[in-house]
Amino acid sequence: MSRVKYIYILSQRYSGSTLLSFLLATHPDIATIGERRKFYNKSFQPGQGSAQRCSCGELFADCEHWQGISERIRSRLEARHFSTNFTEFELFETPILNKLWDRWFSPRLFRKLYADLYEANQVLVEEILALNEKPVFLDSSKSYKQLQHLQEIEAFDLKVIWLSRDPRAQVSSALKYNSWTVQQAADTWVAEMKQYETLLQKGGFDFLPVRYEQLCRTPLEEMRRILQYLQLDDHAFSLDFRGQEQHIMGNKSMRLGADRKIEERKDWQERLKPAEVSLIETITQAYTKFYSPS
Repeated sequence: MSRVKYIYILSQRYSGSTLLSFLLATHPDIATIGERRKFYNKSFQPGQGSAQRCSCGELFADCEHWQGISERIRSRLEARHFSTNFTEFELFETPILNKLWDRWFSPRLFRKLYADLYEANQVLVEEILALNEKPVFLDSSKSYKQLQHLQEIEAFDLKVIWLSRDPRAQVSSALKYNSWTVQQAADTWVAEMKQYETLLQKGGFDFLPVRYEQLCRTPLEEMRRILQYLQLDDHAFSLDFRGQEQHIMGNKSMRLGADRKIEERKDWQERLKPAEVSLIETITQAYTKFYSPS
C-alpha cells in the first residue's frame, strides 16, 4: 500500500501559515482542513463547533463538507477512539494529566499507548482525501510536538515546510495577543526556533525553509519553489485563493475579505519603538540567518 504524501507546515503563531494554507489549497492535488489538530474540538465536542465558522462562511455545525467528514469518521472508528481528543494526541480526559504527560513523553517509547490515536488520525486523513478525491494532504497545525507524533504514523510520507517570519514582526504580533514584555516575546521566538531546528535535524525530516516575507513579496516564484520541492505541478495553482471555495479552519476574514492582494504585514514598524526593535534584534541575532534587516 502506497503512503500518503503529507505536507506539514511547521511554524510559530502569527507567521503566515493561514495564507500559505489557502494558497496551497488552490492546487488540484491538495486537500486540507487547515489545522488538523483542531478537528476533534470542532466536530466532536458539544458546542465547540458552533463557536467559529468554516472558511466557506458557514458555522462548522452547518457546513455540509465539514459534517460529511465527521460522518465518514464515525462510520469507521469505534467509540474508544472518541474518548479523548485524538487530533491533539491526548491520552487522558483530564487536561492537567495531558499537560503533565506532554512534558516528558516519548512517542516512540509509548507507541502502543498511542496506537488508537494514530489510527484515528490516519482514518481522518484518508477520509478527507477520499471525500475531496485528491491524493495529497496538507496540515497547518504548526506545532512541533504534533510533528513528532505524525512521524510515527507509517502511512504518512511527511514533507515539512518550515515557515518563519522576521522576529520583529512576529514579536510585534505576539505582543498583541499575549501579556508579554518584548523580552519575553523575543526569548520565546528564539526558544521555538531552537526547538524546530533541533527537531528537524535530529529527526531526519525532509523539510524546506520558507520565509513569510518572501512569500508575500514574490508569491508566484515562491509558490513554484515550494511546489517543486513537493514534486507537484508548479503551475497548477492560483494566487487568487479567495476565488475558490475552501473549507479551512483559520482566518475566514482572509478567505472572504474584499482585498484581493497578497501583502506583507509591516505594521510592526509603526507599533514598535526603536529601542524595542533594537532589543529584539539583539536577542534574536543568532537565529536570524533567514533575514537581513530592511
